[in-house]
Amino acid sequence: MDILLIIVIIISCYSILIFFDLFFKSCAHYPYMQLLDNLGLNVGYFTIKWKTKAFNRLLIKWGNYRPQFWQFWFDIGTYISIGFLIVTLLFLILNQVGIIFSKSTENPIVTIEPVIPGVNLPISELGYYSFTLLICSVVHEAGHALAAILDDVGIQEFGCNLYVILPVAYTRIPTDKLSALNLRRQLRIFTAGVWHNILLSLMGFILFCLLPVLFAPFYHYEMGVNVVKISKTSPLRDAIKGLLVNDVITAINDCPTLTEDDWYNCLNNKTILMPAVCISSNLVNDHDESVPLRHLGNGYVECCDSDNKKNLCFEFMEIGNNELELPGHVCLPGRIVMEKTTTFCTATPDKCPNDYYCFKPLLLNNTYLMKIVSQRVHVIYLGHPNDLVHTIGVSSFIRKNNLVPLMLPDRITRLVKYLIVISLGVAFVNILPIIFMDGEYILKTLGLITFKGIIQKQRIIHGSNFIVWLSSTILIIYIIYSIFLLL
Repeated sequence: MDILLIIVIIISCYSILIFFDLFFKSCAHYPYMQLLDNLGLNVGYFTIKWKTKAFNRLLIKWGNYRPQFWQFWFDIGTYISIGFLIVTLLFLILNQVGIIFSKSTENPIVTIEPVIPGVNLPISELGYYSFTLLICSVVHEAGHALAAILDDVGIQEFGCNLYVILPVAYTRIPTDKLSALNLRRQLRIFTAGVWHNILLSLMGFILFCLLPVLFAPFYHYEMGVNVVKISKTSPLRDAIKGLLVNDVITAINDCPTLTEDDWYNCLNNKTILMPAVCISSNLVNDHDESVPLRHLGNGYVECCDSDNKKNLCFEFMEIGNNELELPGHVCLPGRIVMEKTTTFCTATPDKCPNDYYCFKPLLLNNTYLMKIVSQRVHVIYLGHPNDLVHTIGVSSFIRKNNLVPLMLPDRITRLVKYLIVISLGVAFVNILPIIFMDGEYILKTLGLITFKGIIQKQRIIHGSNFIVWLSSTILIIYIIYSIFLLL
């Protein structure tokens, strides 16, 4: 789905909501306002706010159940969160160093990128992003709420705000009771949300590792990639010589594709996509249509007639093993060569079987030659790998029978991946000492605990505020810089 269509749908939905909101406020003011108040709803421009006290009793019940466990739980979380703060700051520093020295290195040491729908977040996965962000946000706020209940601070209300398509949960805690606690208990409450997000990410990772086992009764795993989607514009969409949904692909040239990661790694490996193949001497003698060698510049040569579109120029790779005195360049039909090829010699040109010799196709214009091996048919494709990346969807799971959904494991796997990354991202952003985030209060409280009796309280607060504003400024500059690079 195109990004412009998504924007139009979002604007249309909010426009309809605003229209009816204004309509009922003018025509049925009192009953409508009473309804909104009872539901805890508030509709604004590109925002929907919801709040409730319905969960207060449940959260209080959980927080008061086995308080010794919860105290140990959040004490452990405090230490882990402080350690995560140190790791996060080091990560951020290394990232900045990577940016400064990016001119002298191809890849920075670490990278942090803002998520932009349609740029580095596929529009088709926007639902996964919003849903997992909601879960991570709720788990984060539940951590704060349970820690506050443990220390008899209590909670006033729980709510969730939707900003355009981004859901953000919140817990309102009485600030006067929170400020009356000693510093260590305050720190326990401030770090509880980050602790829960770290734990959620860890649980998601464990679940991700267990998914092949959980799906094992219904799906095969690491036996090839299953084609689950083919775009109408895909150059490989063909019932006879191309691919179909449900085809199982086991290799691209000599690169095994046992999982989805293997598929993308093979398509990104230029060495694999420019293969050398073992060709029999009989095939060379029967099909060679070479013409006098022509030099095209930039080191390229051509040995096929310009009108012959089916043939490719192959270069002989075994100069020291030419018993039959085969020509250095031959013009052969690419499809026939790749269909009959069973052995690749890209890395080892001298390892072909008897009466077979190593030849490499000479390809121009950033084109690559691929033999896509599937259980139904072997597909020969001459083109760019990006055409396959963008038009063919694959899954690591192959269903054992047609009674189970084709894309269920793939969707659950993608959801779990988003849960791991988004939860860790929420923890990362919240632990940073930037304005409006938990890190602002964690840094200040840590400073007061660490330097109590050494530095005056007011100076500690001023120093913490300076670090918070400096970190916030650096982060904003970096986000703007990253968006500029992405766009």
